[in-house]
Amino acid sequence: MNIREIRIPTILGLFLALGGLVSGLWLVQNQSQKNALASAENTPNKVAVSNISDSSFVVSWVTDKATVGFVQYGEGQSLDMVVTDDRDQERGSVQSSLTHLVTVRGLKPATTYKFKVGAGKQLYDQNGAPYEVVTGSTIAEQPPEADVAYGQVVTQSSEPAEGAIVYLQIPGGVMAAAMVKNTGSWVIPLSTIRTADLGQYLRYDKTNTEVVLQVQGGALGSSQATITTGTDSPVYEIMLGKNYEKTTAQTETGAEEVASESATLEVQKLPVIDLKLLTPLQGEGVNTQKPQIIGEAPAGTEVTVEVHSENVIVGKAVADSDGTFTYAIPENLEPGEHTLTLTAVVEGVTKKITRSFVVYAAGESGFPVYTATPSATIAMSPTPSVRPSPSPTLRPTAVPTAVVTIVPTVKPTTIPTPTASQALPTNIPTPTIVTTITPTAAPKPTAVPTPVVSLPESGGESSTRLLLLVGLGITLLGVWGLKKSQS
Repeated sequence: MNIREIRIPTILGLFLALGGLVSGLWLVQNQSQKNALASAENTPNKVAVSNISDSSFVVSWVTDKATVGFVQYGEGQSLDMVVTDDRDQERGSVQSSLTHLVTVRGLKPATTYKFKVGAGKQLYDQNGAPYEVVTGSTIAEQPPEADVAYGQVVTQSSEPAEGAIVYLQIPGGVMAAAMVKNTGSWVIPLSTIRTADLGQYLRYDKTNTEVVLQVQGGALGSSQATITTGTDSPVYEIMLGKNYEKTTAQTETGAEEVASESATLEVQKLPVIDLKLLTPLQGEGVNTQKPQIIGEAPAGTEVTVEVHSENVIVGKAVADSDGTFTYAIPENLEPGEHTLTLTAVVEGVTKKITRSFVVYAAGESGFPVYTATPSATIAMSPTPSVRPSPSPTLRPTAVPTAVVTIVPTVKPTTIPTPTASQALPTNIPTPTIVTTITPTAAPKPTAVPTPVVSLPESGGESSTRLLLLVGLGITLLGVWGLKKSQS
């Protein structure tokens, strides 16, 4: 075998090893960049805690990319309970969305709970420490007389802004939130809002108390409006992307609410001409055993309310001058499905509406939850941590990075981006490549009359095979990592 036959395979092996190394590193780096981008799009923004009671609280947030949302929570350090988005519970299937609202139910009074926010396949916390929230104590007194705020939210194309989240803040009280339904409507009970210390129900003037509304629609935009309790049922139609000035709905001088873009709004409500049931919706799950029935009927109309449970409950409500009526069920309903029937005579015609709803039992989520199982943790680079503030503010600060807000009290506070703490599904092993170079005996020098330029020294057959295997191995590793991350 001549010199050229011995040395060419070694050079070929070096080229293959180098090519495999370059292609493998490119594949891994390219996929890492894609994963980092996907993780940033899934990062929860504007995280807020609201609707805190003695047995439940609500966590809500938005993401830049449609993804599955859930909350993993528990007492102490054991976060062994998981609950999905309220919409997933209602429809019985998990779907991705840009806005997320999760109600954590069945909790103990005056107890500290810790939780992490789940988005896609990641859990997000406070740079290694879970979020914390304390439930309120049990209030012995009955809630005040039923009072609600409700209205409509639409997109800039005047379509119902389904999935947008409406936040409502009354001075001195904890924040309340509700999700906009597929009809564009939203309803928030005011009479069950607690004081900032969670010790009692909030007392407020039902006519002149200032109410701040903020609507988060994710990619659809956001809005803010300031109204009064005298103009909150209904609130004028809110269009995402517009902010509304602080005025009364209709002053003595006839001034009307206007949008910041100077678009005049017709605030006066059109007369109600038919019987309507606003809440609960068909098949809706409620986390209280004394739900409030809210509807509309022509002013002065008497509405008969029947709740068919183990015991049939019958009551009456009268529509006020705005055409709104509310009925607070006087006794606890058993967990399970119930049927509600409204009956009223409108312009001499008997109108009837029948609808079913579900009362959740303590601790019931209404949907099979994720099972927390041990999984590998992907180490993430350090990022700013987020910690809940005792005095949050409702308005988030506009910054170029993701903003997270924890709002356990009167006003929400903007706080830094949450940290991805754990990856749920994958465990990518890191192979160790050991390269052994086998030295060969140096050839004996040969006297020649003139210098000879020769090819580099061969490493021998074993070195050639090893280099070929290294190149092939690195290439296969890169391809495997790419397919694994895409699966």
